[in-house]
Amino acid sequence: MLKIKTVLLLAFLLMLTSCANTKYSASKLPKGVKLNKSISLPLNTKVSYYIPEVSLKSRFYSAGFGAWIDPGFALSSGVKDVFNVYFSDVAPFTAHSESEFSLLFDIKPKWEVKHGKVVMTMKYKVFYDSELPIKSGSKTFKTSIGNLADGTSLYNAAMRSTQLVLVEVINSLASKNEKYAASRKMKEVDLLSLADMEKPVSSGTGFYINETGQVLTAAHVLSSCLVTKVHSGDKEYQAKLDAKSILLDLAVVNTGSNAENYLPLRNDTELFLGEPVTNVGYPLQGLLAASPNLTRGNISSKKALKGSVGLFQFSAPIQPGSSGGPVVSDGGELLGVTVSTLNSAALIKSGALPQNVNFALDAKYAAMFLQKHEIPFHSVDANLEGNIRVSNNAALSSVVQLACYQ
Repeated sequence: MLKIKTVLLLAFLLMLTSCANTKYSASKLPKGVKLNKSISLPLNTKVSYYIPEVSLKSRFYSAGFGAWIDPGFALSSGVKDVFNVYFSDVAPFTAHSESEFSLLFDIKPKWEVKHGKVVMTMKYKVFYDSELPIKSGSKTFKTSIGNLADGTSLYNAAMRSTQLVLVEVINSLASKNEKYAASRKMKEVDLLSLADMEKPVSSGTGFYINETGQVLTAAHVLSSCLVTKVHSGDKEYQAKLDAKSILLDLAVVNTGSNAENYLPLRNDTELFLGEPVTNVGYPLQGLLAASPNLTRGNISSKKALKGSVGLFQFSAPIQPGSSGGPVVSDGGELLGVTVSTLNSAALIKSGALPQNVNFALDAKYAAMFLQKHEIPFHSVDANLEGNIRVSNNAALSSVVQLACYQ
């Protein structure tokens, strides 16, 4: 009898695993879910959808499965497959694009794993011709976890929850007998209506480069930001992107408000090996208090890694979130913009133990970038009689925190 029970249990578990590893079809609805009979798919409606990039890029390594788990890819695939079944003209939302849309779906997904189930909860808002949503809600779907590494259960949960959202929205809008013609361009959308403004997905550092309130930072700090906020003391500004270079990893954003203090560049931009420097940043957002972190060091090399161009090495300690911060001389001049640090974890595995090996882009490249984009800045002769107080005051009075929202 016990043997029979064991066989039945194994058969049941195999059945569950088989179901979990079976990819659902985006053209078939789950049991109990029905689309209005008057609706014929695909709908001839020009649709766009927005999903935070942090969700689309979600990926992690699972020691238990011995593989990389890719929720972002499963989410992207599941959402895309359903939208393409239900609408004939679909495009992901792109800020500042000239493309038009009829309906815009703002999707905020949340993954959970509970009691052997993959659970997807999808909050949504639908916009038409204003910043006020014409429909909003939340849908949840859960499925057996199965072999999480192959992504099937993740795809099924994302795809099914998207189906539930679209069926609810389409049934609701169809009952109103309204036509939704393409009436807005993506660039006309107020991004604040799409972004989750409760908590930033990342943060970084910048500094005023002139009196008009323009802020210089590292371009990767702004990567994937739908909305960027600048925090300066007790003031907050929504930043507008004025210029960007992926090659140099530099960007300028505009606060729209004048700045009392800003950093000038050294006239000849010459770096002196061993000269003391100050670095200021806002590292480890969410862990440390929201106040600037000041560190001291010196220029340890005028070069950086092999093959790199325009970078120099300095020894003032930095942490995640310090990117985009200024490297300032004792004369109060900008010498460079913090861009990266050496990957210590990777080198420790090889037996090396590097300390305070950090890199900044030489300010002479920042000057060329600013000149190219006609952004005003100031240059001063090298003040070789300066001191730590001059450096610290110049850096602290000009630095700002950048918060990235999606």
